[in-house]
Amino acid sequence: MVQDSDDTAVLSPDEGWETVHATVHGARSAFYTAGSTAILLMWAGIISIAYLAQYAVATFAADFADKNPWYPGPLWAIITFPGVIGSMVIGTRAGNALSPGRTMQSAGIRVFAYWITVMVAAGLLPGAAGLWNESGAEKIPFVLLGVFALGYVLFGILNRTVIAVFGVGMAVAFYVPHYVSDDVAPAVSGIAMLVLLAIIAMWVRRTGEW
Repeated sequence: MVQDSDDTAVLSPDEGWETVHATVHGARSAFYTAGSTAILLMWAGIISIAYLAQYAVATFAADFADKNPWYPGPLWAIITFPGVIGSMVIGTRAGNALSPGRTMQSAGIRVFAYWITVMVAAGLLPGAAGLWNESGAEKIPFVLLGVFALGYVLFGILNRTVIAVFGVGMAVAFYVPHYVSDDVAPAVSGIAMLVLLAIIAMWVRRTGEW
């Protein structure tokens, strides 16, 4: 650090470049993560509801569940669809509030394309693994969840740590109960997601990064 005659701090060329780089990276990340906190909290709640609803059907409508073992798919689709719309609305509004210009629009398109790619991969991988049949159908959720969790982790590593933490937490909330708790796994997963929601809320409140 060099000081001029007026004792004013002057950055060295390296420090100046690091400052510019940090500023640009922060602005870029802000474009790609606009509204991410509200979206994460919303999805933690939605996934919790889906898990608990699945457990409720299996427990209180056992005959229906036995006759229609495919019910979790439509159930999850119905419950999570509002989340997809909500994510788009939240992200769009947050992005426009941050920067209504073409730069934000371009970032929004890239984020949308990223998650569309994740969704397509989640749909294709079970087929590539030969699971789209009666014998392999039970393993499809394990692949789908893994792909989505990985999507969160990769996106978070590149843009915001709390998003990666959410991906890891989502995976743990699914895989551990399903390998350990058996029949009550959906209920345990739902509770685990509520715990994850609380952790994220406390993290964000503590860091102030809304």
